[in-house]
Amino acid sequence: MKKNYLLLLPFTITLLQAQNSQLYYSGKFLTSKDKEQNFLKVYNKNSGIYELTDEKGFAIIAAKPYDTLVWNQGKNTHVISTYELKELKAILENQTGNRNVENIYSKTYDSLVSKEIRDDFSIEKTKTRLSKRSHSYFERIRQLKPKNDSLYILKRLNQKTLLFNGSFTTSLDIKNRNGIPGTQSKYVQGRSENGSLVWKGPETNEMFSFGPDISTLGFDGLAYEYDQNGRLIPWVDGVQHARKYNNSLFKTTVGYNNQLNVNAFIKEGYNEKIRLSLNLGQQKNQMYFIDQFDITNTFKAKLNTELNGYSINLAFNYEQEKATNTNRIGLFNRAYQNSLLTPISFSNEQNILLNNGSQRSYSKDADNPSFLFEQDDKYRYQNRERQFSLNVGKSWGNFKLNISQSYESNNIWNRDQYKPSVYGFSNGVLNERIQNNSLYHSNILGSYALGDYDFKNTFSLNFILNDRKSDVYNSFINQKYQYQRTSQDHIFNYNMDIRDYDFEAGFNLGNSFYISNTSLNNNYWLPKANFYVKFNNIFNWYNYSFKLLGSYTQLSTEPEITRSYASYSTTLLNAQNYNQYFPVQEVESFRGLSNINTKEWKAGARLDVSYNISLEGEYFNRKNTDDIFPVFENNQLKLKNIADHTYSGYEFNFAYDRLRLGDDFYSIQKVSFFKYKDIVDKIAPGYKNIPVSGFKDIYKTLTEGQALGAVMGSYFERNVDGQLIIDELGFPKKAEGMKMIADPTPDFVMKFTHSFAYKNFSLDINWEWKKGGQLWNGTQAVLDYYGRSSDSGEDRNIKNYVFQGVQANGTVNQIPVDFYDPNLNVLETRWTRYGYLGVAENYIQKADYVRISNISLSSNFPINYGKQNLKLTFYVNNLMLWQASKGADPNQNFYDMDNGRGLDFFNLPSFKTFGCIVSLKF
Repeated sequence: MKKNYLLLLPFTITLLQAQNSQLYYSGKFLTSKDKEQNFLKVYNKNSGIYELTDEKGFAIIAAKPYDTLVWNQGKNTHVISTYELKELKAILENQTGNRNVENIYSKTYDSLVSKEIRDDFSIEKTKTRLSKRSHSYFERIRQLKPKNDSLYILKRLNQKTLLFNGSFTTSLDIKNRNGIPGTQSKYVQGRSENGSLVWKGPETNEMFSFGPDISTLGFDGLAYEYDQNGRLIPWVDGVQHARKYNNSLFKTTVGYNNQLNVNAFIKEGYNEKIRLSLNLGQQKNQMYFIDQFDITNTFKAKLNTELNGYSINLAFNYEQEKATNTNRIGLFNRAYQNSLLTPISFSNEQNILLNNGSQRSYSKDADNPSFLFEQDDKYRYQNRERQFSLNVGKSWGNFKLNISQSYESNNIWNRDQYKPSVYGFSNGVLNERIQNNSLYHSNILGSYALGDYDFKNTFSLNFILNDRKSDVYNSFINQKYQYQRTSQDHIFNYNMDIRDYDFEAGFNLGNSFYISNTSLNNNYWLPKANFYVKFNNIFNWYNYSFKLLGSYTQLSTEPEITRSYASYSTTLLNAQNYNQYFPVQEVESFRGLSNINTKEWKAGARLDVSYNISLEGEYFNRKNTDDIFPVFENNQLKLKNIADHTYSGYEFNFAYDRLRLGDDFYSIQKVSFFKYKDIVDKIAPGYKNIPVSGFKDIYKTLTEGQALGAVMGSYFERNVDGQLIIDELGFPKKAEGMKMIADPTPDFVMKFTHSFAYKNFSLDINWEWKKGGQLWNGTQAVLDYYGRSSDSGEDRNIKNYVFQGVQANGTVNQIPVDFYDPNLNVLETRWTRYGYLGVAENYIQKADYVRISNISLSSNFPINYGKQNLKLTFYVNNLMLWQASKGADPNQNFYDMDNGRGLDFFNLPSFKTFGCIVSLKF
C-alpha cells in the first residue's frame, strides 16, 4: 500500500475538499457551581467556535494546543494541553466497548446438513464444547451451565465486595480589586464665583469638584448633618484642618468552597456491578464590594450499573444559589460610579440617612453607595435548579445504541429595588422578576462499524429532541412573557479511517436536519465534510510526522429562549441619563425568525518532531448569514435578522513537551499566536448603524465593510489635511453628528504556558499579550467632566495653552487658553465645555495589555502506600496586569453585557485572587 500513497492523496482531496480540525478536546464542563447541565455553552476563544454539553455536561469541541476554552459566561476557563487532544474517532471509540461476532454452532443443524459416522465413544468426534467465555481458573468454578445442545459455560464463583472511596476538597480564596482610574485628592466640591474658588456643600446639590484646594480649608466645628466635623471654611490658626475622605467601596474579601464526594460500589470479582456516587458542596463567593456575596449549595447523586449487557446511568442534581444582589439593573456599576465621583470633602460612611429619612449623599443628583446596598431582606436573588437524567447503552456486536433522556427545571427570582430618594427614582421603584425554565431533552444515537484497524467504516444516525419552555414575569409592568420551542436535529454521519505503517487518513461525511416550531424556515441540508492525511516517519526520520487537514461545515441555530435581552434598553438612554436604567422589558417573541446559518471551512497542517516538538497552523473562515440582534420598534423589544458577517483568521501553536532540565526535572513550553477579524458583509434595509450595545450617544454598531461592534461617537472637526479646526475661543471644535471612531479588534493575541515538574511538585505559569484594538474610556470622560479625574486635578492650572490646529479661515491657531479660568462659568473649562461625555474621539485609548493570568504551585503527598492521596495547590490569578488604557481591565464588559467589550463606562474592575486548595482522596 505504501507505493500507492501519491495516488490516494489526490483522490481523497478531490473527493472531500474539507474536514474538521481533526483534533478535539473532550470532557465534562460544569456550571460555576460544579453542576452537570444540558446545553452549557463551551466557547473556544481562539477559534471562535462553540459546542453545547449533553445532560452529563460532556462535550466534544474542536481545538488546538494552547486554545482557551471558556464557559459559564467567562467565569471558567481552561487552557488545553497537547496530551488532552485526540482525534474524534478515538474519543467516540472510548465511549463504548468493542465486541466481536462469534460463530454459532448447532448440533441439530449439523445433523440435518451432513452425514456423520457416529462413534459414541470417541472424544475427538464430539461437537460438545466449552464456551470461550468460561472462567479460566477452574478452582473457582461455581457451576456448569448448558447454553444449548452443544455448548457449555463454566460459571465462576465470584466474591461480592462492598467498597467505599471518595474525596474531600476545600479551598480558600482571597480577593482584591485590580487597578481603577486615578482620581484627584486635592480639590473639594465646588466651583468658581466672582473669580474665586468656593466650596459648596451637599445642601447646594453641587456636582462639580472644581472648588478650592482642601489644604486651604478647615472645619468650623458647628453642627452639620452632612459632616460630623462641621462645614468647611477658610483655614486660620486654631481651626481644625479639613480631612480628605476615602470613599472606596472595595475591600479585601475571603471566600470558600467545600466539596465532599463519596462513592459506594459493589464489585464481583474484578467487575464493578453497581456504583452509587453522592456529592455535597457549598461555596461562598465574596465580592470585593461591601457585604456583597452569593452562596451556592449543591447535591448530586449518580447510580451506574450494568444489567444484562445494558449500561444504565441515573443522575439527579439539585442546586440552590442565593445572592445579596446581582448586577441585572446595573446596581454595582451605579454604586461604583458614585463612589468615584464623590468629592474628597464628603464622607459616604458617616451616615446613610438625613434627619428627614432620605439618603445622605453629596448631592440630590447623586447616590450614596452604602444607601444603594441597604436592604431589608438579606437576599435579593435566588435560583433553584433540578435535573433528572437517564442514559442507557447497549452493544450488539458492531452495532451500538445509546439513549439519553433528561428533564431540567430552573426557577429564578430577582428583587430589583431602589428605595425612595435614589437619584432618578425619587419615589423608589421595585420590580419582582420571576423566570421559570423547563427543558426535556432526548438523544438517540446508533452506530455500526465495519472493518478493522487498517480500514474501518463507521455509520451513525443521531436524533436529538429538545422541548424548552420559559416564562418571565415582571411585576413593575405587570406583564408575563411566555416562550416555547420544540426543536429536532437529525444527524447522519459516515466516517472512514485508513492506517498503514507510515500513513494514516481519515474522511468524514455527514448531513443534518434542523427542525423547529419557532423557525421561519426549517433546514434539511446542513452538510459537513472533513479529511486528514498524515505521513509518519517522513524522510525515514523516526517519530517525525506531517499532517494535513481541512473541514467544511454548515450549521443552523436560533437564539436561546432563556436569555434575557432586557439590558439592551441602555440604547434608549443618553449616558448622562444612566440613572434611569431599570430594565423590565423582554423580547416579545422568538418566533418568525430565520435561522442563523453558518458556513465554515478550515485548513491546517501539523508537524511533529520526535516526541517533544510540535508546530501547527490553521486558517478558518466562518460566514454567518441572517444573524439576529435586538431592536426597539414601536416601543417593543424585538429580535430581527439584521446582518451577515464573516469571522476569519489564523492561528499558530508551538509546543516543546517534556524538556528535560535535570534529574526528575522537566518542563513544558507552549506558545500560541491568534489573529482574527469579524467584518460585516451586509445589513438588512433600515438597520444601518443600529446600536448593538451602549448608550444612544455612544454605542457599538453594525456598518457594512467594517468590524462588527465598531464604536460610534462624537468627534472633532478637521480640514481635508486632517488638522483640527479651532474655534474663536481657542479650543478644538466639536463636529456635528457621529461617526465611527474605534475598532475593538486586536492586532493579535499571544498566550504563553510554562510548566515545570520536579518529583511531586509542579509549577504552572500562564500569561498573555494582546496587541492592538481600541476602546472608548467613558469613565475617564465623566471623571474629567466633574473634575474628579487625576488629569483634571493636575492640569486645571495650565495657562496660555495653544492647541495645535487651524482656524476656520485656514490660519494657524495662536489663541492662548486657560484650562480652568475662575472668572468664567464652570461649564466653560477644558473638560466641561463639550458636555457630559466630552468629545468621544478624545477618549479613544489603546486596549493593549500584558496579563499574568495564573500561577499555581501543586504537590502530591501519597498516604498509606498510595491508597490515599493529599494534594496541595497554591495559586494566584490576575497577579499582574499592565494596560495601555487608564480605565478598568480591557477585558471587562460594558454593564456585564456579552457584546459590551470596547466600551468602558464605569466597568467594574477585575480582581486578583490568592487561594489555596486542599484535596484529600480516600
